[in-house]
Amino acid sequence: MIRPRRNFACFICIPLLLLLLPLLWWLLSGPDTTLPDCDTDFVTFETSWSVARQQFCCQTQGRGCTTRSTTPETIVQPTPPPTPPPTPPTTPPPKGDPYNCAVDPVDSWTADKKGWCCRVHHVGCPPTAPPVIVRPPVYVQPTPPPAPADPYNCADGFSNWEAGWSVAKKAWCCRVHSKGCPGTGGCATTSLPYDCNAGFANWQAGWSLPKKQWCCQNGGKGCPEAAGGCA
Repeated sequence: MIRPRRNFACFICIPLLLLLLPLLWWLLSGPDTTLPDCDTDFVTFETSWSVARQQFCCQTQGRGCTTRSTTPETIVQPTPPPTPPPTPPTTPPPKGDPYNCAVDPVDSWTADKKGWCCRVHHVGCPPTAPPVIVRPPVYVQPTPPPAPADPYNCADGFSNWEAGWSVAKKAWCCRVHSKGCPGTGGCATTSLPYDCNAGFANWQAGWSLPKKQWCCQNGGKGCPEAAGGCA
């Protein structure tokens, strides 16, 4: 009994046909080269045209331009990372002191050696000036000048002033000490602002400054210590 041979050609042709079908479809269809129409529905392009059609017609033919289609899209560029600062060059360490600050007297050093030794080793520095002490000013209370001495002693001979005193003494004693005034029995009748006899024993602590001044000028009492308290 002879078995018929199997034909495997059909199994090979079927996959080849499946691969050729897309290629055949692409050749028959051809590339899509149709451009957007910029004339149809131009009156209502803002609502009927797509955004891509508006941009194409606006850029190529100047039709259908709107704010949306003419404004280019803002492309945000990524911010580059900051550039790191350059690494400063490494300063080589000094090979040694340029000066020997332990030899020779300081007076014989040069200016460069003095400056270097003072700055680095604190040797040979110029002497520091002593601090200036500002003393507060001392205020001395000025002493008033002593009152002038009375040209007349109005207590001497007062019991006989009318006959014993001169006209000048009467006028002066009446004006200054209210003694020897004519027609008043020797004393003025007007009241004086201060009684220079009351409290004279303790005039320095008991009298007021106006009383001291008035009694010193008019009665010769209560004057500063330089005058002894009495003219």
